[in-house]
Amino acid sequence: MESIKMKSVFSILLLIGSVACTKPSVAQSVYSESADEINALLDDTYLSQNFHGSVLVADGPDILLEKAFGFQGEDQQENQTDTRYDMASMGKMFAAVSILQLVEQGQISLQQTIGDILPDYPNKPAHAITVQQLLSHTSGLGDFFGPAFDQQRESIKTLGDFLPFFVEDPLEFSPGERMRYSNAGYIVLGLMIEEISGMDYNSYVAQNVFQPAGMTSTGPLMSSAGGGTSTVRDFHKFALALQNHELINEESFSLMTTDHFGNDYGYGMTLRELNGKTVYGHSGGAPGISGELDMVMGESLVVVSLSNRSAMEGWVQVRTRIRKELFGNTPEIEEFLNTERVVKAYKEQGFQEASTLLAELGNNISDKNTFYFAEQYAMQGRSKEAVDILKLIVQAYPDQWYPYHFLADFQVQAGQTEEAIENYKKSLEINPDNEEAIARLKELES
Repeated sequence: MESIKMKSVFSILLLIGSVACTKPSVAQSVYSESADEINALLDDTYLSQNFHGSVLVADGPDILLEKAFGFQGEDQQENQTDTRYDMASMGKMFAAVSILQLVEQGQISLQQTIGDILPDYPNKPAHAITVQQLLSHTSGLGDFFGPAFDQQRESIKTLGDFLPFFVEDPLEFSPGERMRYSNAGYIVLGLMIEEISGMDYNSYVAQNVFQPAGMTSTGPLMSSAGGGTSTVRDFHKFALALQNHELINEESFSLMTTDHFGNDYGYGMTLRELNGKTVYGHSGGAPGISGELDMVMGESLVVVSLSNRSAMEGWVQVRTRIRKELFGNTPEIEEFLNTERVVKAYKEQGFQEASTLLAELGNNISDKNTFYFAEQYAMQGRSKEAVDILKLIVQAYPDQWYPYHFLADFQVQAGQTEEAIENYKKSLEINPDNEEAIARLKELES
């Protein structure tokens, strides 16, 4: 591991805004070669220039790679390996662990309902929702984010203060019918933890999760749905405590990491298959916040990445390349990397070259990630470039209605009315029920 250390020291001398730390004198790990490749990848490419955050790769307790890049906010203070980042929804893992601890103690069961535990909960139809459905996002509850929440965010001091932003909303579907990612559901889980334990949520998690795991740089949390700060090192400690059954027993761990409803989610854990490996953990994201904890079923690999920028502002690029190195290529990774290549070709060489490259790549790009670049151009007032990017999405997804619709939206902004009318009509040929396109056409043709 001395070679990694020397490479990291050399990187510090070369890279402005980069802090590196690797662990010498660690027994050779099956992941050492991949860690070396990731280290070189981060040092030798444009990734480190665009990434503001910290990364940790470990084999059990042995940290193979720990690096920090970029800066914090407007003060331009350099990120360090111990920088605290907002975790957003990564905090849902703590709520799930807390519930399973109470299950182990016999204080709650997964089949108990909101009505059983919180009999005064105002929304009576929600009383039938079970703890299991809340944990797995199959409850029918929605979200609390919105304009009203944004205006009153600073006034929220307790979990109960979140209730007015969702408690009277009707259920979006019958409990257990399907999945809908629900921040509101995890607020209710937090209220259950408070009711059963007799402690406020932050105190319970600090005492029963953070302290046993040795997480000294985490919290306080904004809520049981997420928010609050932590470090890559503390998330590594959490992963070890979880995998070693120091927080919950083996049976609870199995429940937490099992896909009970076929929705790629356990209890507070996302689950994904990457070339035969089951990767579990949780991501978190919001404007100016990105992060993820990856663990592998039956293995000791732990990967943590945290950033103080939005996902597409460097973090997802780093996370994707780390995953490719560790788990190999996947259709999702290939789509993303193709998107990066095509957009780069557009920026450096123009539309025709980008279109030609896209065709050579089998028109295989991510519509979602490509659309991000169109939005960025539009926000900068560069309507022509936004239109060009949407044309690339149309090229890749010619049989879908939405690329034509969004292309028409951007063409309206660019003053290309005739082209916009044509593309709204194409959208309607594929999806005649697109009422928004019908309304836009009436406006443009009147």
